[in-house]
Amino acid sequence: MTTALVADPSEAARQTAARMLESLGFRVTTACNAAEALALVRELAPGLVLADARLETADGAPAITAIRKISGACLFHVSADGGTAGVRGAMEAGADDYLVKPYDAALLGFKLAQARTRGRLKPVPRLVQDNAAPEGPGWRLQTFGKAV
Repeated sequence: MTTALVADPSEAARQTAARMLESLGFRVTTACNAAEALALVRELAPGLVLADARLETADGAPAITAIRKISGACLFHVSADGGTAGVRGAMEAGADDYLVKPYDAALLGFKLAQARTRGRLKPVPRLVQDNAAPEGPGWRLQTFGKAV
């Protein structure tokens, strides 16, 4: 199971993202500031990091830049502002992709599938119960919320 780190100063945003990622098969940990996020990246080596744009290191540098220096994880910039300057800045700082708040599980799953296709994220297959099968309840494998 791949570990994902959700780094966001908002408790509600962390909980929402964590639930979405858990439903997609990730083991999730959270951080409320850049220092905590950097410590968790060093300790856990997550495969995926969702970092809010408002997180900055002690010297004022964006957390994305600091995380990219120490980790090759798939890194998503998350922001309430979808303006081109912010998105471009995040991508130049090392983000693999971006999410504009509010986002839903379908968009997150789509972005994760894109990251997997580009080789930035390994798939996380998980076994789920399929009650929709005509022959009765059964089991199937899912990756990023889709059957495999």
